[in-house]
Amino acid sequence: MIQSIKAKLEDLEIRKSNASPRIKEIEEKRAEELAEVNKKYDHMIDDVSTEVNEFERSIMKELIDSFVKVIMDEFDSKRSTSEYILTDQFRTFREEMSEIPIFPNELIERMDKVIEGDPIENVAYDIEKIESKYK
Repeated sequence: MIQSIKAKLEDLEIRKSNASPRIKEIEEKRAEELAEVNKKYDHMIDDVSTEVNEFERSIMKELIDSFVKVIMDEFDSKRSTSEYILTDQFRTFREEMSEIPIFPNELIERMDKVIEGDPIENVAYDIEKIESKYK
């Protein structure tokens, strides 16, 4: 009886040895196929992400363009009158932009400083830097 079990254990070891290269081959094939599938889906994800990122950039560009317009309108308004008073357009824009989650807090803070009395020129002279940073 023990001889039969020993023979079966030897047979088991032989079968394991024979199966090992085949298992390795199957695992390699699986890895190759998974890499191909991952590559396909990575490409699809990149396409969707690129589309979303481009749309986000276009929104940011629109926000910054509107910021620049409000700043420059305010700057022109100040230059065209001897008694400058901050316009309602500027205040309204500042309030509305604070509700937009992607609008940069730094720019809201810059508008707050103008509302508190800092010269609009401080922002107007930095317009190019602001545009290059956020567009």
